[in-house]
Amino acid sequence: MSWFYVDAGRQNGPVSDSQLDELLRLGKISPTTMVWREGMSNWQPLNISRAAGQPGLVCAVCGKAFPPEEVVKINNSPVCAQCKPIFLQRIAEGVLTPSIGNLWRQNKRLVTRSETIFPARCVRCNAPAGTFRLNRTLYWIHNAYVLTVFLSPLVLIIVYMIVRKKAVVHIALCEAHRVQRTAGLAIGWGSFAVGIILVVCAGLFESGWWFLSGVLVAMIGAIAGAILARTVTPTKIDKDYVWVSGVHRDFLAELPEWNG
Repeated sequence: MSWFYVDAGRQNGPVSDSQLDELLRLGKISPTTMVWREGMSNWQPLNISRAAGQPGLVCAVCGKAFPPEEVVKINNSPVCAQCKPIFLQRIAEGVLTPSIGNLWRQNKRLVTRSETIFPARCVRCNAPAGTFRLNRTLYWIHNAYVLTVFLSPLVLIIVYMIVRKKAVVHIALCEAHRVQRTAGLAIGWGSFAVGIILVVCAGLFESGWWFLSGVLVAMIGAIAGAILARTVTPTKIDKDYVWVSGVHRDFLAELPEWNG
């Protein structure tokens, strides 16, 4: 299928479907670019012409229609899985601007929606954060399910995998907190590795002290690493919203009150 499109007031084409997709990917045209192909009575925006007669949601980047389960909402814009990295990159480059329209405060917690892109302020200290965004996948289960650990840790793991709720947020961090998080991850995983080595050595040399040392190194390192690397923590997730703690009070102070 051959397409013609308008760029800077001039007609261009013909181009194939794949060439049109490449122009979209490169940002040389947009979903609202006027296009025409044989069989169309008039020029139309690309997203409308491609979605005509197709059920589902139209991706804000490529203009194609997809079933609702194959599309995510980012800043209230439907985006397909293939175009999600492109959309996020455009935000990082300043082509698209994130907003606080999906952010609220409730006491000391922040309320948001999954896939929300946070404004360019560090959630830990409210300092300017530039274009960096950390994509955090958050999981949450109700505290009542934790009681299944008394039956068996394995039962808790199985229950957790079945009933957990998931949300994704794109948070901003300043340079200092990015470095701190990296150091925390290094300490946590490094301590775990050292602890495993000590436990193995304990088995080889039949030493209880080596075993105890390995367990302590792994535990203390994991706790210290988790404290340094922490960003935001989910306190509740439902089908529409996610509540998180760990956000700086000055960041919260600029958000509207949650009235849900």
